[in-house]
Amino acid sequence: MEIIYDLDSLPAHPFPVVALGNFDGVHLGHRAILKTAIDRARAADGTSFALTFTPLPAKVLTPERAPCLLLTPDDKLELLRRSGLDGVLVVKFTRELSLLSPRDFVREFLLRKIGARAIVVGHSVSFGHKRAGSAATMVELGREFGFEAIVVGPIRVNKSSEVSSSRVRELVMKGDLKRAAELLGRYHFLSGTVIRGRERGREIGFPTANLACETECLPPDGVYASRVLIADGAYAAITNIGMRPTFGESQRSIEAHIFDFNRDLYGQKIRLELIERVRSEQKFPSAEALGRQIALDIQRVRKIIAAAEPSLILGL
Repeated sequence: MEIIYDLDSLPAHPFPVVALGNFDGVHLGHRAILKTAIDRARAADGTSFALTFTPLPAKVLTPERAPCLLLTPDDKLELLRRSGLDGVLVVKFTRELSLLSPRDFVREFLLRKIGARAIVVGHSVSFGHKRAGSAATMVELGREFGFEAIVVGPIRVNKSSEVSSSRVRELVMKGDLKRAAELLGRYHFLSGTVIRGRERGREIGFPTANLACETECLPPDGVYASRVLIADGAYAAITNIGMRPTFGESQRSIEAHIFDFNRDLYGQKIRLELIERVRSEQKFPSAEALGRQIALDIQRVRKIIAAAEPSLILGL
């Protein structure tokens, strides 16, 4: 899959089909849009692209109200790659770009620079100055300029829950990871580098990998059934997110105790897949009491992971 940052140097491609969106989460709704673009391109022996923006437009225009992102930029590109696209077009979002009308954006970027023959959008898409463009706008512009406009969705799970990035964020931030996974089509995961911590876990018999997290959207403090994903496999783990109140810490940490694992991960990039919240974080009267509770938590976590829905587990 190609990743193109300079649209001006994009060579001509046969029958370009462009899926337009931010694609934060690459959830089931996004995947329906991407599949539609891929299928349309294949039917015409064409080329399927996703066009997305960096940073998220809200981070530029209203940073004080911008949502936390479900994926890091690298993770988003990785999930887009797995969708089967031929390429991803990454456009740097600026205030200057935000001033383009919906019509000018389509004409200058999607048609002149890419030569799109078909454009696929979600039913709730917004684009152009002041988010004035909608799915209906794209259909109208398709008639004007002669390209095919395809609108996808809404996509629903269990006939009721409409899939959207905002809904997924809400569920993750509430700690409802099982319902979030239903909308994502996978378990939510955090990415980052393993760093040295205070080694509190080692002191009570449960050494941990401490994550310097790059993912913005975090669940509430607590204990989680999880899996650590590294280059050579996936490993069951119990993860604590929080302030470690038993030890009187003042800084939030993300620590994963990996079962049956004794390798050094310091400095390595990992993904931490969160399957289910086990309990809230709490203060114990002693480190020994905390250790006893962790042993009980691990028993429950092993059962949760053993019963995890295989189709929602992120492949490596």
